[in-house]
Amino acid sequence: MKITILGSGPSYGMPSLTRGFGECDPDEPKNVRFRSAILLSDKGTQILFDTPPEIRLQLLTIKNRKLDALCYTHLHYDHTGGADDVNKMIQDQGRSLDVYAQKQDMDYFKKHQAYIFKDKYYHLHEVKFYKSFKVNHLSILPIKQYHDDILSVGYRIGNIAYSTDVRTLDEKSWQLLEGIDTWILGGVAYKENKKHVSMDEALHWIEKLQPKRVFLTHIGAHMDYKKLCQKLPKNIRPCYDGMVINIKT
Repeated sequence: MKITILGSGPSYGMPSLTRGFGECDPDEPKNVRFRSAILLSDKGTQILFDTPPEIRLQLLTIKNRKLDALCYTHLHYDHTGGADDVNKMIQDQGRSLDVYAQKQDMDYFKKHQAYIFKDKYYHLHEVKFYKSFKVNHLSILPIKQYHDDILSVGYRIGNIAYSTDVRTLDEKSWQLLEGIDTWILGGVAYKENKKHVSMDEALHWIEKLQPKRVFLTHIGAHMDYKKLCQKLPKNIRPCYDGMVINIKT
């Protein structure tokens, strides 16, 4: 199995229109970050997690034009803005795509983006927290996450978990994350805020779960790639766009 980090950046992307590179080195290519998404590939099955505004460029960069399913974490624009580009790709292939999302997110899509999500090429399926669903041979477990005033969905596949845009977790979610080997943790901020886990908290979470490897994504203008590599323990690495994480299954 492998996971490709299609985008590792914050909601404003990097460089942003107003913040530029912030405290990050503009000459370091790994500080150029599209909005966050990942692609999971295993035995011919490919699952996309979120459709950020740059998804067309992200999939073109890795020369990928095949998807078996699309899983949404939540409805914020930086995670859904490229939905129509994926829809056009699926139409051109002449096939449908199964899409998984929370009920309130599905309702929003149907109301505000009906021209995309009522199309016959998108088949919407409701995600229910703590209840697994299957995409071909892969079992996917949705995990409840609190993200300011909304819920987001974390996903566990085997011993891997993708947890982006999370501020807090309930006890049930902690229990379901136990035993993971690889954790892709997103939305990490240096300072405490309402939407994302702080760096200090993230390190505490990692100590609590004890995964073998952690990859930080959805990282912003305060987080220079090389400085993070120097500061963090060797088993915790910042992501960069195009990064491939290989996982033994």
